[in-house]
Amino acid sequence: MLNRGSKGFLKGAFILAAAGLLSKVLGIFFKIPLQRLIHDEGMGLFGLPYPIYTVMLSISIIGFPAAISKLIAEKTAVNDIAGARQIFRVSLSMLAITGAVTSIILYFGAPGIITLLDWPQEAYYSIIGLAFAPFFVSLMSAFRGYFQGMEVMFPTAISQITEQSGRVIIGVVLAYTYINQGIGYAAGAASFGATMGAFLGLIPLLIYYFKIIHPRHRKIREQYRPKDNYRVAKQILIIAIPITIGAILSSVMALVDAILVPARLLQGGYTVEGGTILYGQLTGKAVTLINVPLTFSMAMAASLVPTISQSFSRNNVFHLREKATTGIKVTMLIALPATIGLMLLASPIIHLLWGANEAGGEILSVLAINVVFISLAQSLTSILQGIGKVYIPVRNLMIGVLVKIIISYILLVSHWNILGAVIGSICGYVIVMLLNYISVKRLLKLKLSLLEVLIKPLIAAGGMGITTLYSFKYLTYYFSSEGIVTLGTIFISITVYFILITILGSLNLKESRDFFR
Repeated sequence: MLNRGSKGFLKGAFILAAAGLLSKVLGIFFKIPLQRLIHDEGMGLFGLPYPIYTVMLSISIIGFPAAISKLIAEKTAVNDIAGARQIFRVSLSMLAITGAVTSIILYFGAPGIITLLDWPQEAYYSIIGLAFAPFFVSLMSAFRGYFQGMEVMFPTAISQITEQSGRVIIGVVLAYTYINQGIGYAAGAASFGATMGAFLGLIPLLIYYFKIIHPRHRKIREQYRPKDNYRVAKQILIIAIPITIGAILSSVMALVDAILVPARLLQGGYTVEGGTILYGQLTGKAVTLINVPLTFSMAMAASLVPTISQSFSRNNVFHLREKATTGIKVTMLIALPATIGLMLLASPIIHLLWGANEAGGEILSVLAINVVFISLAQSLTSILQGIGKVYIPVRNLMIGVLVKIIISYILLVSHWNILGAVIGSICGYVIVMLLNYISVKRLLKLKLSLLEVLIKPLIAAGGMGITTLYSFKYLTYYFSSEGIVTLGTIFISITVYFILITILGSLNLKESRDFFR
C-alpha cells in the first residue's frame, strides 16, 4: 500500500505521463503525414540534425530542470519560499543566456556541421529550422523545474501538450507548403515546427506563473533575506553540471548513430541514399514508437527527483526507500509489457501507422528490447540524483556510451547493418542500468522484493504476450483488415495485462484509487 508521499509523487508522475503520452501520440501523427510527404529519405534529412541539436541542448540546458526541481524541493520542504524564488530567478537568467548562445551557435554553425560530418547539403535547412528552439526551450526549462520542485505538475503538462500541438500543426503545414521546392526545404520547414512549438509551449507557463504563483508568493518575499545571486548560481551549477554531462552522454547514444550509421553503411556497400533511408526508418519510425512507452519512465524520473530530495533532506530513510522501490516497481509494470507488445506487433503497428508496404518492423522489434533497460536506467538515475549522487550516473553512462560505440562500429559493416546500431544501443543501456542499480542498492541499502518487482510483472507481461500472439492469429480469421486486427489485438492485450496484474496483486484496487486520486 502506498503512503501519502508515494501517492503524491505517483500522481505527479501520472499527470506528466498522461501529458507526455498525448504529446508522443501527437508526435506520431506528425510523423505519419510527414513521412508520407517526404518519405524515408526526407525523414533521414529531418532526423539527422536532432542528435546534434539534442547534444547542444544538453550542454546548455538539460541539467537545469532537475537541479532546479531538486533545490526548490529542498527549500519547500523547510518552507523557505523566498529561497525557492531566488533559485528560480537566478536559474531563469542563466538559462536565458545559455539558450540564446546555443541558438546563435546552431544558426551560424550549420554550414560547418554539414561539412564536418559529411552530411547531405539538404540537411542544412533542418538545422536552421531547429536553430532558435533552444532559446524558448531554455525558458520553459526554468519554469518547469520550478513547478516540478513544488510538485505542481499541471502547468508542465499543459505546456508539453501545447508545445507538441504547435510543432505538429505548424510543422506539417509548413512541410506541405514547401514540398514543391524540394525534400530538403520541406524537411527544414518541418523542423521549424519545433521552434514554433517551443514558443507556444512557453505561453501557458508564463500565464500560470504570473496569474497564480507570483501574486501568492509576492507577499512572502519581504519576510526573508535571499541569498547572494552568485552563491545561488554556484549552488545550481554544482548540481546541474554533472546532470548535464549525463544528459550529453545520453544524447551521444543517438549522436553515435547519426555519425556512424551513414558512414559505416557506406563502407559496408550501401549508397548514400540507401543509408539515409535505413537511418530514416530507425529514427523516423522505430525510435518514434519506443519513445511512446518511454514517456512514462521520463515522467517517473521527473517526479522522482523532487520527492526523493525531500525525503533525503528530511533524513527520512524509510520513505526514501519506499519511494525508490515504488518508482522501480511502477517502471517495471509499464516497461515490460511495452517491450513485449512492440516486439510482437512491430510490423503490424508500422503498417497501421505508415502504410501496408512500409519497412522498419525488424528494426522496431529489436529496438523494443531497449524500452525496459532505458526505463530502469532513467528511474535509477533520478534516485541517485535525488540523494545528491549526481556524478555516479555520469560515470555509468560514460561506460555505456563506450560500449555502444564499440559494438555499433563493429556490427554496422557486418550482415547486421542497421541492426548493429540497435544492438549497440541495447548493450550500452544494459550496462548503464546494471551499474545504476548496483549503486542505488549499495547507497540506500535497498532490498527489493524479487517477487513484486520482477517475477509478477514478468508473469503478467508473459501472459499478455501469449494473448497477443493468439489474439492476432484468431482475429485474422475474422477480419481482412490488418489495421482492425492490430487495434483489436492491442485492446485485448492491454485488458488481459491489467487483469493479470490485478490478480497477481501487483496493482491492487486500493493502490489504483490512490494512484489516480
